[in-house]
Amino acid sequence: MLSFIRNYSLLNIKYKLLLLYILNVVDIIFTHLLLSTNCYMEANSLMSEIVQSPLLSFALKIVLPAFLFSVVFYRMRKATVMQLKLSNILINSAVIVYTLIFVSHIIWLILFLITIFIL
Repeated sequence: MLSFIRNYSLLNIKYKLLLLYILNVVDIIFTHLLLSTNCYMEANSLMSEIVQSPLLSFALKIVLPAFLFSVVFYRMRKATVMQLKLSNILINSAVIVYTLIFVSHIIWLILFLITIFIL
């Protein structure tokens, strides 16, 4: 696992971008699921208005990142070793943040389910 995190080969960065994309998609799905419970609110002030429209939020969190990650990966094929190292650090950081958001969503979902079955 540690070697995957440290490795900044183009193939590994491709997998990390894919992981980041999947976490991003899961984030918007869980966000809408939890918002429908009325026990949860969007913490991101930039997204709080956008999540009111499922179509817009899904486009912003699914279509736009797919395009951007594709462009980034295409451009990274010509990156220097130093640029790949820096990109690896930035992508790892984003994966960590989205993993924490994913864990937060799971905790909120568990709390919601507990309240349903207790009350």
